[in-house]
Amino acid sequence: MFPKRLTLPSLCCLIAVSSPGWLLTGCGKKEEVAPPPTIRPVKFMELGGSQMQRTIELPGQIQAISEASMGFEVPGLLQEVLVNEGDDVKKGQILARLDKRDFQAAKDSAEAQLRAAQSEAERAQALYDRQATSKQRLDVALAQLQVADSAFERAEKALQDTELRSPLDGAVARVLVDDFVNVQAKQEIMIVHDISRLKVIIDVPETLAVLVDPTIPPDVQNKRFKSTVFLTTGSDEGFPAEVLEAATTANPTTRTFAVTLAFDPPKNLNVLPGMTARLQADATALVLPQGTRFEVPSHAVAGQADAKPFLWEIDPESKTVSKVHVTVGRVSGDQMEIEADALTEGDLVAVSGIIHLREGMQVRKFEL
Repeated sequence: MFPKRLTLPSLCCLIAVSSPGWLLTGCGKKEEVAPPPTIRPVKFMELGGSQMQRTIELPGQIQAISEASMGFEVPGLLQEVLVNEGDDVKKGQILARLDKRDFQAAKDSAEAQLRAAQSEAERAQALYDRQATSKQRLDVALAQLQVADSAFERAEKALQDTELRSPLDGAVARVLVDDFVNVQAKQEIMIVHDISRLKVIIDVPETLAVLVDPTIPPDVQNKRFKSTVFLTTGSDEGFPAEVLEAATTANPTTRTFAVTLAFDPPKNLNVLPGMTARLQADATALVLPQGTRFEVPSHAVAGQADAKPFLWEIDPESKTVSKVHVTVGRVSGDQMEIEADALTEGDLVAVSGIIHLREGMQVRKFEL
């Protein structure tokens, strides 16, 4: 009797059992093997503790380091102006004169009255010492001497005020009157300024002023406020500047705070008061700390419009990633400032391939 015909599945089982080099995997079924987990290569970044550089740029106007508006203390006829605009002057140098004849006569009269009062006071004192006059007469004579002395000092000062003298070493900026005109007391005659150094005044908006750390002393702020002055026309050369003073009250109209900085004028450029400039400064060290802030590439931050932005943090041991929500700050070029309390200096984050990452996915460091 012939054996029963073997079907294909039975034949497969028979071959699998009888053939020593074959692996028994089951009859009629194909084993499904799970693929190995994907380990995606990404670029790692270690977070640093430095803040993003806060560079500000504001317009300003150049002024002389010191300036004096000159005028006579007394009225009179302007006899002569002894300097021209642009002339260099020394402190104490005579710049202009009034006709002094009336003032000289007033001084001479006051001097004569003073001598007479001195003589009368000496006679009254001598008589009083001999008990030949009353104390009242002596007091009157001494009082008249005081009045005469004061009148003489005023007349002498008025005569001196007919000469206008420079209060500083510098140059004549402007002459505002001509010779032989009558001028009033305190009327502006000329402007003298010192341009051996220059200053620039900028208006800082309150949105920037509010960020300055008030616990930093002014002298320390000056050292940390790294600033450079650039002319708006001419050379692109910058000049280091230092803070002289900073207003603590806002301008009621502009709501800005005036900051004055000084700088040394260059030897190769004719920089003068009235020119416009721009100030570029690094205020990073003056800004109030606001949580844990880091600087990362902009493309490392992910998130949809309706969700909070996040970074992918990498576990240093398992190399798995997890979301850490962040607050986005300033953007400078391709860098972005982020704030996150859950991150600390030295943490690892992914900065490439972030759209392909999923919670708990394992990654490896991308090597070129």
